[in-house]
Amino acid sequence: MRLSKRTEYGLRAIVQLAKLWPTQYIQSRDLSDQENLPNKFLESILLALKRGGFLESKVGSGGGYRLSRAPREIMVGDVIRRLEGRLSARDQESPRETAAGEVAVHLINQKLTQATDKVLDSITLEELLDEVNKTTGGHQEMYYI
Repeated sequence: MRLSKRTEYGLRAIVQLAKLWPTQYIQSRDLSDQENLPNKFLESILLALKRGGFLESKVGSGGGYRLSRAPREIMVGDVIRRLEGRLSARDQESPRETAAGEVAVHLINQKLTQATDKVLDSITLEELLDEVNKTTGGHQEMYYI
């Protein structure tokens, strides 16, 4: 299973927002610059995350986006499903025929989907950020506006 660019960019953005939690709002263009993402596309992703209840926004000076709740309360699986839709290894329709091979493939795809959901629903945004910090040595560029 591969994530779409929309989901990949959304994860990159939400990890950056988790780093700033809870004090700082960031504008989409600054987030876009930090992660080298197309601003218009990122803006549509941020709006989807806001509609999904993951982000809040503030207009005006010092405004922008931030997480709507603590990173420990946000499950990575929920974010991915908001951006990607239902996670599945393949189409989840029942096989039209009862041929053993077709049923076997359907069952394997079903198990892959369940396993993927289980893993992603066990990881909080905070845990993901901790792993990112371990991998990068906690290195974070500072941007001043």
